[in-house]
Amino acid sequence: MAMNILEECKELMRIDSASGRERQIADVLKKKLESLGFDVREDAAGSSFGGSTGNLTAALAGTRPGSVMFCSHMDRVSRGCGIRPQEKDGYLTSDGTTILAADDVSGICAILDGVRRTLASGRPYPRIEVALTVGEESGLYGGKFLDLSQFRSGLCYVVDSPGPLGRIVSGAPGLARLTVTVTGRAAHAGNEPEKGINAAHILCHILDTLKDGRLDEETVANFPVIRTGSEAVNIVCDSAWARGEARSRDPEKLRHYMEYFRQHCQKAAAGTGASVTAEAEISFSPFHIPETAPVIQLAGQAFRKMGIAPRIEQGGGGMDANIFNARGLPAIGIATGYTQNHTLQEKLDLRSFLKSGEYIEILIACCKA
Repeated sequence: MAMNILEECKELMRIDSASGRERQIADVLKKKLESLGFDVREDAAGSSFGGSTGNLTAALAGTRPGSVMFCSHMDRVSRGCGIRPQEKDGYLTSDGTTILAADDVSGICAILDGVRRTLASGRPYPRIEVALTVGEESGLYGGKFLDLSQFRSGLCYVVDSPGPLGRIVSGAPGLARLTVTVTGRAAHAGNEPEKGINAAHILCHILDTLKDGRLDEETVANFPVIRTGSEAVNIVCDSAWARGEARSRDPEKLRHYMEYFRQHCQKAAAGTGASVTAEAEISFSPFHIPETAPVIQLAGQAFRKMGIAPRIEQGGGGMDANIFNARGLPAIGIATGYTQNHTLQEKLDLRSFLKSGEYIEILIACCKA
């Protein structure tokens, strides 16, 4: 069974996927779920963000009372095509030219393996519901589109978190999308530069004086995308913009930073003659679930049955659980062993991963009516 989950992980990692371009892996996963007896459906989530594929939702009728839901995402961040997974020193890695996509192929495989184990055991099981979302990495678009009314489960496990098996993510920050656009005035850079207003220079000043990075223990901000409207060096730049984000586990701190960002951009450009537009909007809200909540208690119970001490922690990245909790469905994150996700150094600890399907099986068994 352990080798099955590993080989399936390698198989799915080799299938190219990206946010908005999940068609190929979705088709493969639909067949896998149907072969296990699931009723599988696909919605139109892709149309909400320019993608080609919808969320897959699947339900397997139970043989005893109760219902439990699992979620993972089918897309991956950039440099996720042409993956060549390889085993080395107890880890699964890429060849160094791509990401590994353990985020979130490992989560999908844990769910599939857990269901297979459950069916092979011959024991009665509750209704099992699965959501495999699209566009998660680009903005939780699939989760936002997902119709939760189709699910009967009163709790959800989002198998999509870094760290060793045993890590339970009980909360995650909310995210605000931030964009600043500077409009200056073009002029010939050699003949009459004094008649221009250099938008690139002004944008650099805005960003140089803006508070970013780790702002406190709950709040961070980052501005990695910068563009200008000119590629010629003999023209004073007349337009420039930057895009970034802020994250915080405290919704009030997130709103405060958004207002600070708007005011700072205007003040930093005051007196330059440039026009500045600063836009800030909430993409998703933070969530925090107390340790006494049933969704966490059940997760911890399953880990203890495996002899693993659960570690309940707050996460640093958003996930579909942010959307589900905001809409009234208690959801937490479950780690499967990957680390350094979103980088070329991403790796999957096989000691954790090879037990992740067993954990899902036990979690299913622990679910009561």
